[in-house]
Amino acid sequence: MADVVWLEFPSGMDAETYDKINDRINPPGSPPEGLIFHTSAPSPDGGWRIIDVWESRAMFDRFLAEKIGPTIGEVVGESAEGGAPKIVSWPEYKHTIA
Repeated sequence: MADVVWLEFPSGMDAETYDKINDRINPPGSPPEGLIFHTSAPSPDGGWRIIDVWESRAMFDRFLAEKIGPTIGEVVGESAEGGAPKIVSWPEYKHTIA
């Protein structure tokens, strides 16, 4: 069963920073293993919001540790404003792509 993963980045994340990070870890035409769906937008509370669907939470967690975390460190530094993103996940029931 797939898992939905919601990442909520604090106010230090914006579109420009997101693009720099995403271009490195999720280049067009070469998605990471296990990623089914990805979307992002500014958060209504400030910062940046990402919603993904992964084959499993374990696949996301591995990608987070191996790619997302290190790339954020390279792009914005280890002391990024606001700290790490809030991450919430739940089992997916179903999804439809129109």
